[in-house]
Amino acid sequence: MLDGGWTRGQAAEVMSNAKSKEYRALLKEASEMFDETGYVSGLDGEEAPAESVVPDAKEYIAETIDNPEATYDPRIWDTPGFALVLSWLAQKWRQRCQKLAPRGSKDPEQYLTKEQQKACLDSAAVELIREITQRRPLD
Repeated sequence: MLDGGWTRGQAAEVMSNAKSKEYRALLKEASEMFDETGYVSGLDGEEAPAESVVPDAKEYIAETIDNPEATYDPRIWDTPGFALVLSWLAQKWRQRCQKLAPRGSKDPEQYLTKEQQKACLDSAAVELIREITQRRPLD
């Protein structure tokens, strides 16, 4: 799934900052949809509960852990709901990794093994799913 020519570092920067106005607008739209319905667009473009998209986002990040030379696929912006969940998960994952890395390190992944990074990702995914499901109104 990862193709398009961007390095992992470039992808992380785009995902964490969403610098482009277009990307921010897409994320805002997806966020509004989530706030209203609890749903986002999945990789297939179909609306799905946001928590059900987390495993796909986790797999996407796991591919970059397994292959640091993997490239980022800019087509994820065709499904802004997936991009939103991916950005949430990437942020939580980096926060988890940061806690294990030496203080002040800007790239915590360089200090952590793949297993440690995957453990951070697993933990971040569980936390994100919990946060998403707790925000949704109970019917």
